[in-house]
Amino acid sequence: MKVNHQNDLRYSRQTVRTGRGTRQFYDQAFGEEVLRREGPFLDVGAGDSPFGHERPDVVRVDPAYAYERPAGGKAVAALGQALPFRDRTFSVVLGSFVAQHVRDVEELVAELLRVVQPAGAVALHPVWRPSTGRHAVSVLSPHAYLFAGTRTRPADTDDSMGIYRRRLWTLPTLILRRPLHEAPRELAHTARAIARSRILVPPVVVTVPAHWGMRALVRARGTTRITLPSSWRARP
Repeated sequence: MKVNHQNDLRYSRQTVRTGRGTRQFYDQAFGEEVLRREGPFLDVGAGDSPFGHERPDVVRVDPAYAYERPAGGKAVAALGQALPFRDRTFSVVLGSFVAQHVRDVEELVAELLRVVQPAGAVALHPVWRPSTGRHAVSVLSPHAYLFAGTRTRPADTDDSMGIYRRRLWTLPTLILRRPLHEAPRELAHTARAIARSRILVPPVVVTVPAHWGMRALVRARGTTRITLPSSWRARP
């Protein structure tokens, strides 16, 4: 049965993107074990992220491209839950701050699993409920795991006492591996389990005026979307 996504398209016009997902941010969010894979990559909800310019094997997808075409090639106007690509097209599918903006998370995850290749990876950031996420991942093991958000790395400078280290913090990422030999019902089970766990949906949504702490929010979250109050929304 064909799903009508007109409401989803209208909803996508009621959000504004802040922040820019650079390779450095995606490295922090998804980890090198994801980014060092060979492409092609699909960046869902890419917006104005420069990641597609930093890697030539990235295809960017965002419904906003229907209204404002981005610079550069390999940009497609589409919803993450209705992708115009064939099955098993991409080696890696990335989604940063995307899942909380769709009405049906199960439909989104199922579609992303459809277009990823066997042995490929789907990386969804962030996991808003880490404790619940660990339980959900244990049910799906070994096809899923949480990439930890807090870790320590060497800094660029050092002294006689050794290398300074800086701590990087971000919410965890959900990594889904598509098995080499999977049945459609297994992919459907994975999508259903993730959706029912609600680990990709924020526990609380707070609406504040856009001028309050916007720069701090961007620094904390990287690439994100803020839902606009109804009085600010663009008219269809």
